[in-house]
Amino acid sequence: MNGRVGVAVVVVAALLLSPGIGAAAADPTNGEPSLALSSGSAQAGSESGTETAMRGIAQDQNRIDADEVRMDVAIQPNGTAEWTLEFWVRLNDDESRTAFDSLESDIRDDPDNYTRSFADRMRTTVATASDATGREMRADGFAVETERRSFAREYGVVRYTFRWHGFAAVEGDGDVLRAGDAIEGLFLDDGTRLLLEWPAGYELESATPDPDERRERAVLWRGGETDFITGEPQVVVTTGGGPSTALVATIAAVVIGLGAAGAWRYRDRLPTSGGRGRPSGGHEPDTGSPSAAANGGAATAAASSDAGVDSDTDSSEARSPGSEPSSDSIPASDVDPELLSNEEQVLRLVRDRGGRMKQQTVVEELGWTDAKTSKVVSGLREEDKLESFRLGRENVLALPDAVDPATVTGGEGDDDGA
Repeated sequence: MNGRVGVAVVVVAALLLSPGIGAAAADPTNGEPSLALSSGSAQAGSESGTETAMRGIAQDQNRIDADEVRMDVAIQPNGTAEWTLEFWVRLNDDESRTAFDSLESDIRDDPDNYTRSFADRMRTTVATASDATGREMRADGFAVETERRSFAREYGVVRYTFRWHGFAAVEGDGDVLRAGDAIEGLFLDDGTRLLLEWPAGYELESATPDPDERRERAVLWRGGETDFITGEPQVVVTTGGGPSTALVATIAAVVIGLGAAGAWRYRDRLPTSGGRGRPSGGHEPDTGSPSAAANGGAATAAASSDAGVDSDTDSSEARSPGSEPSSDSIPASDVDPELLSNEEQVLRLVRDRGGRMKQQTVVEELGWTDAKTSKVVSGLREEDKLESFRLGRENVLALPDAVDPATVTGGEGDDDGA
């Protein structure tokens, strides 16, 4: 079996076979509901162990009941990646809330019990990736914590974090970072997403396959929409995507200097209200005689009069009906939709409707499919820019400050429905 395919398998095995969240069950000791914790027996890190890991995944997927799994990988300039694995469980009844309370208490009292086996599997995974890529790697800094997140609904979140040293290949003097070969062929199921983030000062050169979502310094793929094959995922970022800050500053200084010099020369050539301006001929007027002074004053008055006429003409032309309005005067709703991202189009629609509208109306207004709309809405929810909830059978979208809990009825929102 290909070594890198083996890496992908054991990464998934480590995620799914680590202490993960299962369905609520009765505690055999006291009959209280609890969140069952899965533990796997797959032996990752060898060629023969990958088949065992695959069988373990098939057996454990039915026991792991997280509504969503988020894998966030923040790449550092030295190639180290800060990994965050989050298991999100919807807390929609008393039983699930009580079970999560019990899990929170257990993790708080003995976090090592929840990181020990996870750390062992991930270290084996990293060692396998190191052999496959020929790059020195190690994993450390394992930790686990829990929290509750409440938007239009309530979630319990179990979060694992660790550092994967050598995750990305560093080229040159650190001006090129290549990431993804360590998890080549990683499998994402329908409830799992992978986000790769690069450090400030770098620009995206390429991402394979095409991401399901692009952010300012990250790309994201969602399971069910993307399948990674050999050579995927791969992200390449560089520091040479544009002119340096020093060069930009130098150009700006030169432009400002030339503009100032031009303005000074132009002002020096125009007559002033005191009559001492230099005429276009370049010679000073003779002010020694009364007639010369009178002529100079008349010339100045004429120039001022002409300037006034020109100014009025320019002003009337600027105010003519056919003139173009300034960019600041154009309302946001007049911006060409083709110049807006998918997320901006949805947010603009919701704002234009007073901060709340049906998701199905977004589908109709933008001419999108239900799947595309759900994908964009999910991304906005993850960034806390949008919320959704149910009103009867309708999925309603709302800006965060427009949600009034007293008006929310009909149960929980539908993540996938439109």
